[in-house]
Amino acid sequence: MKRCLTLILLSLAACSAAATDREAFTVTHYQLDVQIDRASHVMAVTGRLTLRNDSKSPQRVLPLQVSSSLTWNGIALDRKPVEWIGNDYTSDINHTGALSEADVNLPREVPASASITLDVQYGGTVTPDATRFTRLGAPADVALRNDWDQISEPFTALRGLGHVVWYPVSIPAVSMSDGNAVFDAIDSWKFRHQHSGFDARIQVISEEAKLCIAGSETTSSCGELGQTSDPRTGDRVNQISNSIHLSGMGQTVPAFAVANYVQLDRPGITLFHTPANTASARDFAVAAEANDSLLHEWLNPASQKATVIELTDPNANPYQSGAVLFTPFRQSQPATLETLLMPVQVSARFPTPRRWIEAGLQRFLQALSAEHRSGRKAAIQFLDEYLAPLLKTQASASTEQNALGNTGDANSANNGLLNTSDEILLRGKGGFVFWMLRDMLGDTVLQHALAAYRAGADVSPAYFQNLLEEGRKRDLEWFFDDWVYRNRGLPDFRVESAYARPLLGDPNKIILVTVTIENRGSAGAEVPVMIQTPAGEKVLRVLVKAHQKASGRLEVLAAPTRIVVNDGSVPETSFDDNTFDVPATTSPGNAG
Repeated sequence: MKRCLTLILLSLAACSAAATDREAFTVTHYQLDVQIDRASHVMAVTGRLTLRNDSKSPQRVLPLQVSSSLTWNGIALDRKPVEWIGNDYTSDINHTGALSEADVNLPREVPASASITLDVQYGGTVTPDATRFTRLGAPADVALRNDWDQISEPFTALRGLGHVVWYPVSIPAVSMSDGNAVFDAIDSWKFRHQHSGFDARIQVISEEAKLCIAGSETTSSCGELGQTSDPRTGDRVNQISNSIHLSGMGQTVPAFAVANYVQLDRPGITLFHTPANTASARDFAVAAEANDSLLHEWLNPASQKATVIELTDPNANPYQSGAVLFTPFRQSQPATLETLLMPVQVSARFPTPRRWIEAGLQRFLQALSAEHRSGRKAAIQFLDEYLAPLLKTQASASTEQNALGNTGDANSANNGLLNTSDEILLRGKGGFVFWMLRDMLGDTVLQHALAAYRAGADVSPAYFQNLLEEGRKRDLEWFFDDWVYRNRGLPDFRVESAYARPLLGDPNKIILVTVTIENRGSAGAEVPVMIQTPAGEKVLRVLVKAHQKASGRLEVLAAPTRIVVNDGSVPETSFDDNTFDVPATTSPGNAG
C-alpha cells in the first residue's frame, strides 16, 4: 500500500511538472546576498525575489531554476516556509546542460498581474563544465574555451543566464542541438525582464587585498576590504565585497570576476589585469585610446567607462556583456587590439535596446577603423569575413520556408533583424546594413542620426529609420523592409548590358556610358558599379529593387573596357557573373 501511494504521488508530481507554465512569472526584482569561498569552489546565496504573474490565468505552481551544481535549501512566502518539489531539469541554458528546479506549491493561487515575494536559499559548487557542448561531440578542451566559468583560488568568474544560472530563472527546456533554440529562449526571457531590477552583494573570503569583483554596471573599483568569520573555523579572515546593480536586465548579463587583479585606469576605459600582464594591459589601453578619435567622430561621449577584465586562461574565448569585456590579455598587434576593443567602447557610448543596432554598429565601426588604417578594400574584406556563414544562414532560412510551404513573407518578418537571436545575422548582416546606409546617405546624415538617437525613445521599430529619413527627406522604407524588418534573403546582381557613345559635338570626346543592372535576388540595394577604362576607373551607384532592372549613366574620358557590379560592400548570393567585358565597338553590349 505504501509503495502504491509513493508511485501515485510521484505520478502526480510528474503530471504537475509537465503542466507547469515556466513563463508565467516574471521576476521584477532580485535582492541577493552571495557568499563565495574560492578554496572549496562554493557559493551560498540568500535572497528575496519579487515575482509577478504575467500569464492570463491564476497560478498555484511556481518553478524556479538554478544551475544543476547548486541545491535548493529553503523557500518561504511571507516569511513562512512553503512546500516545493526538487528535480533535475535538462536544459542547455546552463553550462552543465541541466538545472536544479524547484516547483514551488504556493498556499494559494496568484491572480493574473498580481505579485508575491519569496525568500530563497540555495548553494553549491561551480567548477569548469562544458557538458552541453561535449555531449554534442565537441572536444573537452575546445568546449571549455567557451564555458570557462568557475569558482577557484587563482581565478573566479561567473556569467549569468546562458552560462551559469547563479540567480533564479524559469525557462522551458531547450537544447543546443536545436538550432537557435537556446538563444531564442534566452532572448525571450531577457525581453520579459528588460525592466526588472537586479541587486546582488558579492562577498569573497580572501587573504589577499588585491582582489576585484566585477559586475556589469559596477566595475569601477576592486571592492571594499573588510573582515568576517570563516564558516569552517570561526577565525577572522579578510573579505572583499562589491555590489552589482542593474536597473534592467535586457541585454546586460549580471557577471563578476575575482582574481589577484591590478587596476589600470584611463579616461575612457578601466582594465583589471594580473600583475604578470602589466605590459599587455598597457598595450590594451593604448589600443583603446587609438579608437577614441573615430568614436568621437561618430558617437556621442560615453555615458559610462568601458571595462576590460582579464581571463587568466590564455585560450579562453572573449565575452562581452554591455560595456564589459572579459578577455585573455594576449600579446597582439595594435590593429588586432583596436578591433577587439571597439565593440565594448561602442557599447559604453551607444546604449540601445535593439540588438541589431548594437551588433551592427559595432561591426560597422570596426570596419571603418580598418578603412582608416588600410583603405576601403580592407574594410570590405573585414565585413566579408561574415559573408560565407551569412550565405549559409540565408540558405537554411530559405530551405525552411520552402519546407513549410509558404511564400516566406510571414516567416521573413519573424526572422528579420528586429527579432532574430542569430549572431551571424545580427553582427554579419547588421554590419553590412550600416555600411550600405553610409554609402547611400553619406557620413554626415548617418552621424547626425546616431547623435540624435536616444535609447529610451526607441520604442518603435521604425525609430532609427525615421531619424535617417529626417536627414535627407528620403524614403528608406524599401531598404529597411528588405534588410531589417524582414529577412528576404540577399540580392543577386548581374550586368545585363552596357552601351557607350561619344557625346555629339564634344571636342573633349567625352563618352556617355549607360549600364543596365539586373537584380535576381529578393532584396533590393543601391550597388556600386565600376566602369573601367584605359584612363582609369569611375564608380556609378545604381538602385536596383528585388527582381527588377535599373539603369545608370556616367560620363568617362575613354571607351569602357569592363563593367563590374558590386565591390563587395553589398552582400549577395553569388559574385560569379558580376563582371562584363565591354565589346570594342560602341554598339550595345549584352551580358547574356
